[in-house]
Amino acid sequence: MAFMAVLESDLRALSTEARRRHPAVKDAAEHAILKLRTLSSPSEISLNEDIVRIFLMACEVKTVKLSVIGLSCLQKLISHDAVAPSVLNEILPTLKDHAEMSDENVQLKTLQTILIIFQSRLHPESEENMSQALGICLQLLENNRSSDSVRNTAAATFRQAVALIFEHVVLVESLPAEKFGSGSYMSRTSSVTGDVSRSMNNSELENNFASRKSSLMRETKTTSGKLGLRLLEDLTALAAGGSACWLHVSSLQRTFALDILEFILSNYVVMFKILVPYEQVLQHQICSLLMTSLRTNYELEGEVGEPYFRRLVLRSVAHIIRLYSSSLITECEVFLSMLIKLTFLDLPLWHRILVLEILRGFCVEARTLRILFHNFDMHPKNTNVVEGMVKALARVVSSVQFLETSEESLAAVAGMFSSKAKGEIPSFLF
Repeated sequence: MAFMAVLESDLRALSTEARRRHPAVKDAAEHAILKLRTLSSPSEISLNEDIVRIFLMACEVKTVKLSVIGLSCLQKLISHDAVAPSVLNEILPTLKDHAEMSDENVQLKTLQTILIIFQSRLHPESEENMSQALGICLQLLENNRSSDSVRNTAAATFRQAVALIFEHVVLVESLPAEKFGSGSYMSRTSSVTGDVSRSMNNSELENNFASRKSSLMRETKTTSGKLGLRLLEDLTALAAGGSACWLHVSSLQRTFALDILEFILSNYVVMFKILVPYEQVLQHQICSLLMTSLRTNYELEGEVGEPYFRRLVLRSVAHIIRLYSSSLITECEVFLSMLIKLTFLDLPLWHRILVLEILRGFCVEARTLRILFHNFDMHPKNTNVVEGMVKALARVVSSVQFLETSEESLAAVAGMFSSKAKGEIPSFLF
């Protein structure tokens, strides 16, 4: 088998590298080669921990060459399901130690191994293992001594790990595979007709869910579901500028945390639609975070004043209104009222454009517009949000047209003065 031959070749390379300075590793590698020849498949390797332990032993030496070989071989073993789940308790501390080494190649190999773990049957199932694996990514992301390559890889690895965690939650919680909405926001260049057609495709599914919501909603049943909830709570706390106790992170860039939250909100709608604890976090913590962020004075400096942070806040608010307005009526009413008020403020041009683009998106999506009109304008006790949006957009359009007309008039007057100077305009006009 090709995998067995490659593994034997790696053990020989390990033995050669360790021959002079680390005789114990050399002897263990040669013993592992003999042991490997008695095995015929990855499943048999997983039942015999001698093979994986030699690579852990090589990593414990903490020299760059031995660590690179050890981590590369661990990746191969994990990818081929040749590692027993019980060994994860030894692999993660080893990876944590390697994340603290200064060599960039070792750090990148560590991050690659973390991602492979989440993609394999070793996917962490306990709180301690999960937080430790994610903590390694965040440690390298926030380390000032990490290179740009390591930081970028750490950010990408964390994002992919989060996606795998919530996909696992959807699987083990036996949630429906259908998506209640789409996470992709309509672009400014897309046609109105196309927007309406796409939004109408989801209306029947949304209606079916709304009618069955009381029977579908339930508590989280599995350990994986509870771990995903802990992760969601910590990300919300970090996006609000706080600390995360479970992830063992004292601080994290708010923009990064909010970016991950926006990703979760737009791609894992079914969790918030069916699992009560997730809906409660969305309603009480995430919505509170976004309301506070919307109210923040745009003149503030730092992360909360940056255009990218503002864009993430507005995108997250738009996702909640588009995908969760049937269940979060009060919160969505507040969000819509705040967005409409923002159109009256003297904001920077980029900020006004973002707000107007969000409102424009609601107006060209048939499903969203219908739900908003039904929940608010047709309800006597609620705000007429659709009317408010239309009036706000009409006011902006009118003001733009007025400015254009005024500029044309000024240009005409300026032209007349210019012509008079040349003696082309009768004097009685002046």
